[in-house]
Amino acid sequence: MKKILSLAIAPLLVLSVFATPAFAASPKAGAKCPTFGQSVVASGKKFTCLMIGSKQVWNKGVKVASSSSSTSKTPTFKAKIPITLPVAQNGQITFQNIVSKFTLIPEVAFKNSQEVQSKNLIPNMTVDIFVGPNTKLDFPGGESQIKDTLLATAKLWSGFSQSEVITIVAYNAEDVTWAEQKMIDVGNKRNYSKLLDHSRAIRGNCQQQIAPGQFAGTISSCGGSNAGSVIDSPDSFIQFGMTGKNTDLYFSSGALVGHEYTHTVQSANWINDPKCKNIDGRHCFRSGMANQGFSPCWLFEGLPNSAGRLAVAKSFEDYKSYRSGLPYGWGPTTITDYKEESLKNYLFNQIPSTCYQNGDLYTLGYSIGAFTSEALIAIGGPQSVMALYALGAEGQDFPTAFKNVYGISWSEASTILSKVLAAEYATFGAPPR
Repeated sequence: MKKILSLAIAPLLVLSVFATPAFAASPKAGAKCPTFGQSVVASGKKFTCLMIGSKQVWNKGVKVASSSSSTSKTPTFKAKIPITLPVAQNGQITFQNIVSKFTLIPEVAFKNSQEVQSKNLIPNMTVDIFVGPNTKLDFPGGESQIKDTLLATAKLWSGFSQSEVITIVAYNAEDVTWAEQKMIDVGNKRNYSKLLDHSRAIRGNCQQQIAPGQFAGTISSCGGSNAGSVIDSPDSFIQFGMTGKNTDLYFSSGALVGHEYTHTVQSANWINDPKCKNIDGRHCFRSGMANQGFSPCWLFEGLPNSAGRLAVAKSFEDYKSYRSGLPYGWGPTTITDYKEESLKNYLFNQIPSTCYQNGDLYTLGYSIGAFTSEALIAIGGPQSVMALYALGAEGQDFPTAFKNVYGISWSEASTILSKVLAAEYATFGAPPR
């Protein structure tokens, strides 16, 4: 079966996601550094101490704005956050006990998600679904299943900013040209002044992906999907490439719909952010993968891949079935040996300026990232993970947002989570060759 990649597409933004800089003697790229994870600002760049191979050295550094410039750009935007922060550490699973209780993570994550869905109402929104004239859906329940799944997932994110109108276009290889024209028609009807490069995205769902957001080859069997939001409006879109004969549980359960809708909510946290008035993409993290300026790759794909399955599961037995293909479903690669040290490096060392350009590393977000997100959902519920994006929309970087959501530093938390992941992967057995 063709491997399915589901992502959102937009221009690359280059920002760092590591801890607030500490000031010290000027570092030099490639030189030995004293403390893993330490960040130092020098000569207009923020250098971070990383583990590269077997050596602990300074990276090349990322340019940072001057203090005067940063002050002038202090955001005043307040995102919608329906939960109290930091989340309480008094549930069944906490950062203090999660290593010893790692076997309970799936059940507790499922229970937490069910509780959120049961108490929340469906947000007001319009869902427009367009299916190509020659297209047969891979969702057995058809358009009704797509809409029902989308609305069930929306309940997980109730209280956060969500789009007012969702346009869904489903098509097969024969209907690619139709899908391209449909997106143009929708944009004209709704007076969108700026859309993503939909031809690239639509065709990419029917081509070979060579890197995140980059495609090549002839248009053949369509099996990809993507989602994003329209920069200058409160609306979003989802595009599904269909084969008409895919029986994979990820499709039949509707989890793929939940995955892609969650991508739109990640971006929707920036709706009404005044930075989004600048639609050149440099300061607004709304359209598709553009929020990579805030989000490490493991979180960007991990949250949708976990939440999509949780949203559609009617029972814990269902959820166990839905997550059973995750462990090595997007690997193995040379990125990690699935042991504690390399998993720590994978989580902590991700920088948007490089991780979204590294196909192997990015792809592991669907598996390792999903299990990491599941662990955070077990600790603080699904809305705690989406709150990271809301704080990102307010202008916080990822480590700052993480500390404000969970009350623990990202450095300390990633150490704990790497132990959890290593214990989980040890139960799955060795990765396939």
